Amino acid sequence: MGNHQKLLNFLRPDPAAVAACSPRSFSSSSASVSDDDGYSCSSYPTTDGDASPSRYGGSSTPPTPKSPWAHLPGLGAGGAVAEPGATGLIASLVKEDGHVYSLAATGDVLYTGTDSRNVRVWRDQRELAGFRTASGLVKAIVVADDGRIFTGHQDGKVRVWRADADNPAVHRQVGSLPKLKDYLKSAVNPTSYVETQRRGRQRAVWLRHSDAVSSLSLNEGAGLLYTASWDRTFKVWRLSDSKCLESVSAHDDAVNTVAAAGFESVVFTGSADGTVKVWRREMAPKGDATRHVLETVLRKGEGAVTAIAVSPEDRVVRDTAVCSRATGWR
Repeated sequence: MGNHQKLLNFLRPDPAAVAACSPRSFSSSSASVSDDDGYSCSSYPTTDGDASPSRYGGSSTPPTPKSPWAHLPGLGAGGAVAEPGATGLIASLVKEDGHVYSLAATGDVLYTGTDSRNVRVWRDQRELAGFRTASGLVKAIVVADDGRIFTGHQDGKVRVWRADADNPAVHRQVGSLPKLKDYLKSAVNPTSYVETQRRGRQRAVWLRHSDAVSSLSLNEGAGLLYTASWDRTFKVWRLSDSKCLESVSAHDDAVNTVAAAGFESVVFTGSADGTVKVWRREMAPKGDATRHVLETVLRKGEGAVTAIAVSPEDRVVRDTAVCSRATGWR
């Protein structure tokens, strides 16, 4: 069976997944050369007095039993974990510094991004630390296996952070995408400019997003980072050297979410134009560049798509839209 037919079989709508899917099951990553390349420390470790304790609701487990969050103290009667399959609110983490636009979990650590340009770091349901960005509210966060933290911002930039090896409560900016030298090299080349779809159809360097970065997704196996933007494109970055390999004009309106499937070189994008598109990564004829081709359109219309979640193990894809409708494919 060819790859195309296999993908079509996988993507057939699953009635059970659609029926079981609830609008509350999803969270959205969000609906100029700056001074970022100074890479200074930008952290504010908190004390016990500043820690924000959780507020518990119910005694249930998260939907993923293997998650480290399933074994946090205080969940269930007498600290015991509730029965597998139970659902409900585990806890609420509260910090009064703006709307939360993005979340990312790695191990027992949770990162939250807000419109106040702060990224909060939580462990054991208490605030461990935080760091502040130079500009642009934090619309997306993703954490790589090597410890790098990527944040996507309203100003169209992606910033890269690392926790200090000796003091994990301290985070330092170690880079940004695109890198300054790559941007300047492209800026002096007239062929590097493209017409943007937003902001009055201005011309901009192709390797930099011209509008807010709305979503981030990693394909660690391929060594790639995907960034989606309201400029109607998604871009592909190589993790090893932070080089932008490709920019894809993906939708007729803002791209709100991107998700690398982790299998068969497939990537999903969701947009304010109401569509969910499936892309397949191919190797370009020249060198090690990539080329993404449109495989199929899963969904059309019915409200802007705000989030996509992929389960590689179960090969299930789900999306949610502003019309509060959730859809699943298997």
